[in-house]
Amino acid sequence: MKHRKLLFALLTLAAASAFLGPRLAESSAAAPEPQRRRAATQRRAPARPRVDYTKFTHSTPAHRKDSCDSCHKSPSDNWARVRARDAAFPDITDYPEHESCLGCHRQQFFNGARPPICTVCHTAVSPRAGERHPFANPADVFARSARAKTRPGEFALIFPHDVHQDVMARAPSDAGDERGAPRFVRAAFAQDAPKKAKPNSCSICHQTYRRPGAAAPTPAPADAAAGAGASGATPALPDGLLKTTPTGHDSCFNCHWQDGGEKPFSNDCAGCHKPLPKGSVPAPAAGRDADAQLAARAGFADPFIIRKLLRRETVTFAHDEENHRDIDCASCHTRIPAISTLDDSTLKVSILSCGGSGCHINARPKKILNDEVDKKLADAAFRCAKCHVNLGDEKPPRSHLDAVGK
Repeated sequence: MKHRKLLFALLTLAAASAFLGPRLAESSAAAPEPQRRRAATQRRAPARPRVDYTKFTHSTPAHRKDSCDSCHKSPSDNWARVRARDAAFPDITDYPEHESCLGCHRQQFFNGARPPICTVCHTAVSPRAGERHPFANPADVFARSARAKTRPGEFALIFPHDVHQDVMARAPSDAGDERGAPRFVRAAFAQDAPKKAKPNSCSICHQTYRRPGAAAPTPAPADAAAGAGASGATPALPDGLLKTTPTGHDSCFNCHWQDGGEKPFSNDCAGCHKPLPKGSVPAPAAGRDADAQLAARAGFADPFIIRKLLRRETVTFAHDEENHRDIDCASCHTRIPAISTLDDSTLKVSILSCGGSGCHINARPKKILNDEVDKKLADAAFRCAKCHVNLGDEKPPRSHLDAVGK
């Protein structure tokens, strides 16, 4: 009897082990799973991006939350040294001082013997060296520095031509008038002997650019373009090709001075400088109808003038050509009030402007556009070199075909 009871107990225990054993094993195996899952989740969490404190950008949200004068104090201590004595005026011509950065970046400022953040402004990180990289103002000085090639601009310039056109129209003269009207200074890289200005003359700001040492302009031979089209040779660019554009505060502060000029005042940086969208940089001036080699061969060294040349789609058009110089600016630039420095497309001149006053479209004996289009359609290898250099190898665009009725 005892043996039966013992046998029954052993069988019952074996059955229970067979039934509960796998579940107990599953339970014990499942117990640490949440911990492993949490650990795995923690391992998969992306690491925070490491901030490169050697690069400064105005697009950082913390840098944009305050006004410009929270960092930039006007004028800088060095304003009287960066320009020639007679041309100097109070201006922001240097980086902000350390106090403007320490409020947020004290930890980075005292990060080792040579903190990386110091290289934003300084050429060398040393307690005995205070030299700084060239500052972006004056613009013409900075544009010629090596720093300008590695530091693309972060701002676009707001310049409403419609507002300024009205101001120019009522400008009395270069010297001002007895009522104390603003005095306009003709800004150019190389001064011409100016003609008597028209009341709304664009020449108040834009003058004919002369290459240093260049002789007076001479008309190109009548067959120069035809020879270039036939042989494929690049024509020489004449002098008087381009117009200047004011590039710095010295052109603006005559009217926009902070002690009672036209708004925006000179201490209102954001009134003229618009930050580019975060992460964007100005498009490089690659050029379609010109290239850097062409600019060098033509003797252009000024970076602002080279930029103008590379933006052109009709490189050989010369403002100072004999038949062009006396044409009113608005005859070709028909939408001057709509020109926006924030939109390059507004700077383009319509091909139909070339036909105004019976000049180069459907007008004998100077049907230049008609003749060039006919030759290009007849021979795909022909280069339209009367106006173009590189673009002359491409097919005539729809605008040209419509203009000549093709």
